[in-house]
Amino acid sequence: MPGGPSTAFSLGFLALLLGLSAGSFLNVVIHRLPRRDQGLSLFRPGRSFCPACGAAIRWHDNIPVLSWLLLKGACRDCRRPISIRYPLVELASGILALSLFNRYGPGPEFLIQYYFVLCLLAIALIDLEFMLLPVVLVYPAVGLGLLGAWAYPAPELAGPWLWLGLEPALSPPFISLAAAAAGLALGWGGLKAAAAAFKALRGREVLGDGDPPLLGLIGVYLGWRVLPLVILWALLIGLMSALTLMLLNRRDRPAEGWGRKALPFGPFLVLAAYLQIFFGQAFMAGYLSLAG
Repeated sequence: MPGGPSTAFSLGFLALLLGLSAGSFLNVVIHRLPRRDQGLSLFRPGRSFCPACGAAIRWHDNIPVLSWLLLKGACRDCRRPISIRYPLVELASGILALSLFNRYGPGPEFLIQYYFVLCLLAIALIDLEFMLLPVVLVYPAVGLGLLGAWAYPAPELAGPWLWLGLEPALSPPFISLAAAAAGLALGWGGLKAAAAAFKALRGREVLGDGDPPLLGLIGVYLGWRVLPLVILWALLIGLMSALTLMLLNRRDRPAEGWGRKALPFGPFLVLAAYLQIFFGQAFMAGYLSLAG
């Protein structure tokens, strides 16, 4: 990066601070968005408040991660515990920002990709807690992703379409946009069709209405080619999670039966997308090495 190591360190540190601050707002989204029927919105009330007693949080108690540590994970007013999820979300947002900044550098492309991974994080945590996938977060991210595919053609999106031979006739931005749109259509439509087919065969729902739009969103940013791999990772993660919960339940609470409870699929799709974003190239290189 121009300017030397000190400049790179300073910009990386600013990206980390940006991520921590974004994580603080993301906690607001995660808490308030599913509770709109309770009169909450992203901007009303204007200040953050304690979920237990409702007291407004002072500005010096709202410093990402640090305030939670200094207050020992409790509200200053009522001393009731504040979930560890809050600093973990802030820390995860900071790490995601730093990782993407190191990949893309400063600029609009970094912000577009960062918005995408933050949306995935919010969607996963809301779905995990409420079994409700907020598609209201999907739509703007899809629009931004299509715009980004046109403005910043990515190799994974604008790769060769060998069976069409369109590369000489079309510009990379157009091919990238078409590939992102194909990811949207195949992810959304394919998972919707699979869910409808399973319901027709088994007579019951296996996916929520928000899962197909989520896979479509992932297809916009990662490309249609990796969608089968994302689904495979999500199924494997879901299977391992279900087996782990069943084993723990059998040992600790044999009467309640986690195996009879539904598990949200959205968090597994998000984890699979993160694996592809940050480790996809390493996985592919390892596979090609093993395959000779």
